Amino acid sequence: MPNPVSKAQRYAPVAAATASEAAHQVRTSLKGLLLYFLPFPLLIGAIAALVAGNVGSTLLLGGSFAAYMLAATIARRGFKLEAEYQRRKIARAPKTPFKTVAAIFTSVTTGVLAWLGAKYGPIEALVMAAATFLAFALSYGLDPRRDKAGNISLGVTADEIIDALDAAEIRIKSIENARRSIRNPDYSQRLDRITSKAREILTTIEDDPTRLSRARKFLKVYLDGTEKVAQGYAKSQNNKEGMTTTLDTDFNRVLDSIEQTFQEQQTKLLENNNFDLDVQIAVLEQQLKREGVF
Repeated sequence: MPNPVSKAQRYAPVAAATASEAAHQVRTSLKGLLLYFLPFPLLIGAIAALVAGNVGSTLLLGGSFAAYMLAATIARRGFKLEAEYQRRKIARAPKTPFKTVAAIFTSVTTGVLAWLGAKYGPIEALVMAAATFLAFALSYGLDPRRDKAGNISLGVTADEIIDALDAAEIRIKSIENARRSIRNPDYSQRLDRITSKAREILTTIEDDPTRLSRARKFLKVYLDGTEKVAQGYAKSQNNKEGMTTTLDTDFNRVLDSIEQTFQEQQTKLLENNNFDLDVQIAVLEQQLKREGVF
């Protein structure tokens, strides 16, 4: 009788996290696309009015189409900021209420169209504008206005945590941008694993903000070094004269060190093993200096 355990697949948290992140990005990229398609009848009407020589209708319909498209673009910006806010346990609320601004643009445009285009009275047009704003709010919601403090304890502030997480996320995205331009599939996959590990560390800091003091130096050395070597390799890759066997070997060796160090120290960081962590960081920092990263 076959052993059912032998057919079981090992759970891979990095792969699961990567898939979850990819699904999150897909949902965010698709949200609000309908807002771009709904105004197209106005564009068709504006073209028909132009052909007929009706300048007033052309300006009204064309201007309304442009206003709706602008509102859709503003709304999409708000959706992306909100998705990032929802994804994180500790985050600042978006400074600019993009979704609310988009709702106002959409409702005002609808009111003007009802008044000047459909010849409704001012009160009816105002009611339609208000109904449009309400429909937008019910469909997409308005912008979050409160910061998410998470499980902040004594000795660390929400601003300190958020600033550190934001800075780390900027570096991670920079590494990902460099990774996309690297043609070597092995290097690309390893950088993908590195950024996945980095985001796991950010999640552990959000779970327990007291870890920031121990993770700050490690994240800085790790992420700064990886960002610089990834960007440098990506630029050299497009320069045939700058691309040498030595450079390729150095990049491969640095990636080995960074990936191995991070794998080892993630556990030690969670175990509060400060001494081992500082020693390993120092070793990695010296190697990065030898490779000309720092």
